[in-house]
Amino acid sequence: MTTFRRIAVPAVAAMALISGCSSESGTDATPPPAATSSAAAIPTVTASQEPQASEPVEEPTATEEPEAVAETGPNETDKTFAATLITHNLQAYDLTGLAGTAAGDQWIRDFAAEIRAAREPEVETLKGWLADWKVEPLERGKPMPGLISDKDMADLAASAGAVFDERFVALMIQHQKGALALAEEEATGGAYGPGVQMANAIIEAGQKHLKELQKYQKSLK
Repeated sequence: MTTFRRIAVPAVAAMALISGCSSESGTDATPPPAATSSAAAIPTVTASQEPQASEPVEEPTATEEPEAVAETGPNETDKTFAATLITHNLQAYDLTGLAGTAAGDQWIRDFAAEIRAAREPEVETLKGWLADWKVEPLERGKPMPGLISDKDMADLAASAGAVFDERFVALMIQHQKGALALAEEEATGGAYGPGVQMANAIIEAGQKHLKELQKYQKSLK
């Protein structure tokens, strides 16, 4: 029994010694946690990653206001247009004035009133231009596109009803074609802005009226 105790005690002590050594060596083998550093959280920026200085942005230059363009004065085409058209329109007064009392068809009366209403402001404008330019209107009876002869005017004035309507339409077609010819010449050769604008308006309205007259003329046959 004595022999067993002597052997067992050293064995237990030896196991305890071994266990203590193992515990110490385990503590020494495990590296301590790395110290947290605020500098480690900041990413390293290399030279190539450094932000480039932005180039200066050019400020947009202020837009210059366009220079005012002086209105072009009239040329000879403008003066001829105004001097001729005012006399041409006065003959339209004569034609449409007769239709107000002698026409047999209400369509003729209405058409004549529309033409007369369109000519009145043109005549007033043309008077002002001619006065400013010191130009006289073309004398009545002088050659011009679409001129109605005195004989044709007398025959129209002597008729009434359906006969008047037929003559009126034929003469108005002739007269309207003359107005278009005057306006087209001004539109292509005029230099005075308001004159060219009036010519373009006459062309637009005149083509419409001419088609209406031609359509009505066909209905009479």
